[in-house]
Amino acid sequence: MAHLIKALMVFSVALSCFAKGEGHSVGSFPGAELISESMESAKSHMLVLGALEKVDQELRPENFKILAAKKSSYTYYLPEARQTKEVFKYYLEQLQSIGSLEFECKGRECGSSSYWANKIFKSAILYGPEQFQSYAVFRTSAGWWTVYIGQRATRKIYARLDHYSLGEKAD
Repeated sequence: MAHLIKALMVFSVALSCFAKGEGHSVGSFPGAELISESMESAKSHMLVLGALEKVDQELRPENFKILAAKKSSYTYYLPEARQTKEVFKYYLEQLQSIGSLEFECKGRECGSSSYWANKIFKSAILYGPEQFQSYAVFRTSAGWWTVYIGQRATRKIYARLDHYSLGEKAD
């Protein structure tokens, strides 16, 4: 009986390590720990499609789109990851199989990681040195996926996946 309970617990943890959207699942990086998950009903969301730039002493995306969509967000801690490049490649390969790449940036070309973490994703845990961040946007048949990888100064690596499901009217 104890073995059955343990097996069920392992199975439920394994199931929770997939980001889901529009019938597609994006598998989490090996050893990833899901630290937060949220679902937002259909409303307006800003999808960043460009690096950050300074305009009138204020940082903002150089290109973006406002989507009327349902949004699902997944943040993972990756204790077994050693390099942000390998993590980013892992997610890019999966997302390229379900959609087309619309925008990508790496390192300092993305802009302020503080802005990404605190303003775009509203998750301070993603903040870290700019040279260890990567971001990509993929368009799929029924929506959009974004992936942001960041490494903190403590060398801990985090991944954030957002899925925007189109077809539902904004509030």
